[in-house]
Amino acid sequence: MARLYGIKTKLSRHKIDENLAKEIIGNGDLIDITERMENLLEPEITYKILDASACGTSHKELNKLKKIEAVTLHEKIEKISFMKDYHSVWNVRLNKDNTLTGGWIIKEKDSFACVCSAVVNKELKVRDLPHENRTMPLTYCICCAGHCRQHLEKLLDIRLKTKEVISSPINSKGQKPCEFLFDII
Repeated sequence: MARLYGIKTKLSRHKIDENLAKEIIGNGDLIDITERMENLLEPEITYKILDASACGTSHKELNKLKKIEAVTLHEKIEKISFMKDYHSVWNVRLNKDNTLTGGWIIKEKDSFACVCSAVVNKELKVRDLPHENRTMPLTYCICCAGHCRQHLEKLLDIRLKTKEVISSPINSKGQKPCEFLFDII
């Protein structure tokens, strides 16, 4: 998950001017930071920073995953739904245009829930945004897409690139699940 410290580190790593980095970080509020990144950085740099912030993608965690054995990609994708893991209910499908849609569906009462525990500000966590009067830009969820992408790459033994964040609970006020579109490389 994209956290304040990680974003600061990655801004430096991508050689973002120190004054611009300070402007982006501003008050330290993740919603404001995301909006400033969208406005002040090239989309590809924003993508790289947030994709590199994906949680749960250490070698230790990814090495726990075993690739799914099957002949075709379609058969591998079908087997994902039978996995019992922390992603609750996977939502993965191969599209007619040879892209892959992926994500997971986590329900909380009558709405979809976000798993991100990053802190938006001192009083609020990202996962609590659907219950607030604030909306996180979809761009922020590139980090979660990176998490999904790296897990699917390992499970399906393919290479992917995030093409789009389609929806998220923290952007839709809990009305839509986490869903990402990936190009198959």
